[in-house]
Amino acid sequence: MLRVIHFIRSLPLEAIVWTCGLIALALYTPSGEHFTLCPFYHLGFDFCPGCGLGRSIALFFHGEIISSLKTHPLGIFAVIVLSFRIIQLSKDYLKSHGKSN
Repeated sequence: MLRVIHFIRSLPLEAIVWTCGLIALALYTPSGEHFTLCPFYHLGFDFCPGCGLGRSIALFFHGEIISSLKTHPLGIFAVIVLSFRIIQLSKDYLKSHGKSN
């Protein structure tokens, strides 16, 4: 167990942040009213590209592919790009960590 904790703590911060972000969006329920800090929402705009992207990713994780694409067409692409980045950072870490031992 300590090895796992040490491994996670030594991973690149960027990989941890992206992973936590994707997990948070996977757990988020995109329907209904919610608390937001979005300045566009509070100024009365109906559409915010950032909020739409987050909702799109959440809908994708809930299996609502068509709704995800309607909310923001780049949501699924963002999941692919972020997943690739997490894998790339983890591979680089494992490669450099293996050489030091």
